[in-house]
Amino acid sequence: MDLLPKEGDYAALKTLRRSREMLSFTPEELEELEFSNPEPSILKWNIQKAAKMGRDIPVDEWTTNTVREILIKMSSEKKLTDQLFVLYEKFVVHYD
Repeated sequence: MDLLPKEGDYAALKTLRRSREMLSFTPEELEELEFSNPEPSILKWNIQKAAKMGRDIPVDEWTTNTVREILIKMSSEKKLTDQLFVLYEKFVVHYD
């Protein structure tokens, strides 16, 4: 979610809001996964339950292209992080 832009024109902001809602956890998912935040920089959840809860998340074309462009730029600038490795593979390497 941090990859998505924070500003843009009206159409972009409307799409960003919809994308953030699709990518966010629902209150039920947060409860099921037993999320907790014991310290400001630490987030914990039940990994075993998370592994069983995988789901496909539809992402619109604008969001897909925006994320791809950001990841490609980060890679060319050698600023990709380990946390973005899987996203890079899904959005850039194995994108259909």
